Amino acid sequence: MRFPQSFGLAIACLSSATLLHAQEAGDHVIFISADGMRPDSVDVLGPEKAPTFHRLREEGAWTSNARTDVVYTVTLPNHTAMVTSRGVTGPEGHNWIKNSDPMLGQNLHKNHKGYLSSVFAVAHDNGLSTALYASKSKFKLYDISYDDRTGEPDTTGEDNGRDKLDRYVMESETDALVDQLVADLTSDPTDFTMLHLRDPDSAGHAEGWDLTPGSPYLQAVAKVDKLVGRVLAAVEENPALKDHTWIVLTADHGGLTATKGHGEAKESDNYIIPFYVWGPGVPAGKDLYALSSGSRLDPGTTNPPYESPKPPVRNGDAGNLILNLLGLPAIPGSTINAKQDLLVVEKRDVPIPPDPAAAR
Repeated sequence: MRFPQSFGLAIACLSSATLLHAQEAGDHVIFISADGMRPDSVDVLGPEKAPTFHRLREEGAWTSNARTDVVYTVTLPNHTAMVTSRGVTGPEGHNWIKNSDPMLGQNLHKNHKGYLSSVFAVAHDNGLSTALYASKSKFKLYDISYDDRTGEPDTTGEDNGRDKLDRYVMESETDALVDQLVADLTSDPTDFTMLHLRDPDSAGHAEGWDLTPGSPYLQAVAKVDKLVGRVLAAVEENPALKDHTWIVLTADHGGLTATKGHGEAKESDNYIIPFYVWGPGVPAGKDLYALSSGSRLDPGTTNPPYESPKPPVRNGDAGNLILNLLGLPAIPGSTINAKQDLLVVEKRDVPIPPDPAAAR
């Protein structure tokens, strides 16, 4: 098993429970964002037309009742929540509310008025390789926010440089995008890989989030199911990845049939999303709320405020969950899953979150 280059230097700073966690962790996480995917679409499609999603449910831990950000149900604000594990608004929010290609000179840090750490930054600074495969050009926001000019100097163990995103691939045609990812998983996989698939969102905006059998929207979800199936096959065909890789899948928002949109944050069909986790040690067919009953509460049909004592599972949980699976501490300054207490692996100790001030 491969450890981060800074592992030896970090041992003295880790509790015995955290060290045990790091030793038990696998090598790779593939994080998949299915843009605009409503969880009920998987139920309508069924196992025959969505076999991969149903496999993730049967073999992993999951919920069809996760949540977006409280205030925004649009793409870039929610993806920024995923990679920073922060809500959008407020003094501790990431504050990125635009949903278009960033203008020249813009990046997350300038907008936030201070460095905004991320899952890319923590993984890279601990010696792991990172990649983003995106199907919308607006995702260059993350590449320009973590390049060799804008990334913060690495003060964690060995200096791995300021560029936190080792590989950035943008291709709007998702078949071609997954072709590239599968080739890279075969020859040169990164430790943390993020894949964005636009198809459900594109179909929803064109024809509505229509769950009628045979609708363009359901066809798009079925296509994503096949693309994710190809990723799983690539993992299982590579001995270096098989049994050493987790898949984490969620969405940035749902959508409405009537308006062909998803900006109305009070609409439950916009803020209810899926969250699936599959991989070594993840109990098969388990509900995420049942696994984390001490820290999470099923919200029913509501989207509770962030200050709720027991929050729902959110897409913003992803960043710190991914780092927990990799045996790494939480994102400095993060507020969602900052205790890394969204539990997906049974009998696993939770790392102690770092002091954000000490991480500077």
